[in-house]
Amino acid sequence: MITVWFLMALIAFPGVPAINYKGYYAYHSPEECETQRIPLENFIVDTETRRGNNVFYIQTYCLEMQAFEDQLKKYKEEKGISLGAENLGA
Repeated sequence: MITVWFLMALIAFPGVPAINYKGYYAYHSPEECETQRIPLENFIVDTETRRGNNVFYIQTYCLEMQAFEDQLKKYKEEKGISLGAENLGA
């Protein structure tokens, strides 16, 4: 098992009975994850605004969790990508 920091966003919309949530990426250090919080929030604002949702609230979190090394390796191989900021919004 290895420790990863999982970037998650919670979004609240007026008149909607539940909070929407979405996980984005796993990072190898808390610093890597923290540096992606604001760009993710900006990405969500742009996306929701284009969808016509002008009123909403976003909060992002970096959650520490354990993952199996083969999960990350397989993910990277299948997607042909690295787990990092260059893939934000892909």
